[in-house]
Amino acid sequence: PKQLTTMVKLVMPLAEWVWGADTSNDVSPQICIDHLPFSLGPFIGGGCLSQLITKGLGVGIILGSCLNKTPIMANMMNSKSSVGFSRVSMYSESFVYANGAVYGMLESHPVTAYGENLALCMQNMVLIVMIWNFTVNPPVGMQEKLMLFAGVILYVLLVSRLPEDMRYLLQASNSVILMYSRGLQVRQTFQVKQTGAQSIVTISMSLVGGLARIFTTLKETGDVAVLFVFIVGAVLNFTMFVQYLMYKENTAKFLADLQAENSKKKDE
Repeated sequence: PKQLTTMVKLVMPLAEWVWGADTSNDVSPQICIDHLPFSLGPFIGGGCLSQLITKGLGVGIILGSCLNKTPIMANMMNSKSSVGFSRVSMYSESFVYANGAVYGMLESHPVTAYGENLALCMQNMVLIVMIWNFTVNPPVGMQEKLMLFAGVILYVLLVSRLPEDMRYLLQASNSVILMYSRGLQVRQTFQVKQTGAQSIVTISMSLVGGLARIFTTLKETGDVAVLFVFIVGAVLNFTMFVQYLMYKENTAKFLADLQAENSKKKDE
């Protein structure tokens, strides 16, 4: 029918994006389109559905990541405190996100396989400025800020000149940096026995997103270096999730005391 032919032409660009990169014999844009919308059996039974789910998860992760740090920002604005956050952890984590985005672009991976790193890196930059603003005892020194800016400039210069055969170092270093940065945050939480302005929504989204990324990486790229980073991240995110539950009462008491103190200062 003419209408069906027109519809196929309209959805073909989307089909190319979803199934075009799949190299298996039973999956191609035309094969998967032919199975829709009337013959769902072969579609569900073959590789078309798994690839569609992979792309959907990738898009969902990217969209979710755009709001991932928002609950933390809201908590920090309400409490006017950065207690519970490790600045070094935040700095290191930003480089992890930057490495993930740069590696994905250089290796020509689908944007659905790394796009969340861009959003998370930008949100981390905003959080770092907020942490600087709400750290008052003692305040963050100018030397620390200048060192971070110098590190960013040096990073850009190094990455822009990185040979193709050394790109793997971006992901190889990520696992180490991630263990260091999240490890610092885990240690910080154990020391203060509360999670401060951290958000269970953000932690849960990071944990679920990391687990989903393990699946999408296996399906879309099969890159072992990237896969290892996501496994390490999932383990550390789970640890932070457990910490949040462990110190929930302590955190509630700390935030209530802090809010009372802030209200008292306003009255004065």
